[in-house]
Amino acid sequence: MAWFLALNATPTKGVQAPTYELQDSADIERITEEMASFAATDRAVAVPAVFNNGRQKVTLYVRPAAWGAWAIYELTDEERREMMANSPLVSALAQARAAQQQQSQSQQTPPMFAPQQPPSQAGPSVIPRLD
Repeated sequence: MAWFLALNATPTKGVQAPTYELQDSADIERITEEMASFAATDRAVAVPAVFNNGRQKVTLYVRPAAWGAWAIYELTDEERREMMANSPLVSALAQARAAQQQQSQSQQTPPMFAPQQPPSQAGPSVIPRLD
């Protein structure tokens, strides 16, 4: 099971809500307390997160006052897969990939050892000397 931090912008900003997976060592209570208290003073909270499916550990510095809302939640691997399967963004990406693969398969690729046409010459065949 993994913990996540979701940030949600105010409706006037029109920014997509980012979600970050937290490191296993993240102190969830500390992060929650600091997010709540630092919002009033507009200070940044250090949040240990992971990128690239857990391969790269990073520290995010989040200003809770800059976000309309935020949430910290826990998901099992099964819940995570189910959520991704129902995501409109993931569905759109999968459809685009399928269309791209179908288009590339429908285009005929030239054979590897086909006879090649000689290049068309646009200039002199001999480079003049500049003595």
